[in-house]
Amino acid sequence: MEGEEAMSQNKKALSVVFSAMVLMAIAIGGFWLVQKTKPEVCSICERSIHPHSSAVVLIEGKRVRVCCIRCGITHNFQVGKPGEVVQVTEFLSDRQMKPSDAFYVEGSQVSMCDPHQKSLMDQTKHPYHRIFDRCEPSTYAFAKREDAENFVRDNGGKLLTWDELKKEAGGKQ
Repeated sequence: MEGEEAMSQNKKALSVVFSAMVLMAIAIGGFWLVQKTKPEVCSICERSIHPHSSAVVLIEGKRVRVCCIRCGITHNFQVGKPGEVVQVTEFLSDRQMKPSDAFYVEGSQVSMCDPHQKSLMDQTKHPYHRIFDRCEPSTYAFAKREDAENFVRDNGGKLLTWDELKKEAGGKQ
């Protein structure tokens, strides 16, 4: 009888341990799934990172992927620290390229960066008037001048080289 009680106690303990392990595995799997399906966000402005418009910026010696070229340039200029845009994404192919090799369209009617609607409300739920947006005017990179010219024709904006873009943005990239 005592042997059966001890065996029953062991079965209960094993059952509790096994159940705890299963619950832990489910929790870890759920956390992993949430992390993998969560959209990547810009560490500067916390907007979604879109494959057509992202850039890579050096911030304190680390390569950081940001939502758009303009966000990276504006950040480096605002913090007053040497920073460098080291890669831009070609708008049509999503291919990474050196900033100096691209042609840029600035200020088109296309804007990949969402406007942060929630953050533009005051405590009484009235919208603030937007004065500054680090991601505007929109800026997109193109590998070919012809592609950039076609984009300007279809969507407006201004065609710039890398040096012209840096000068206009006020940055020292």
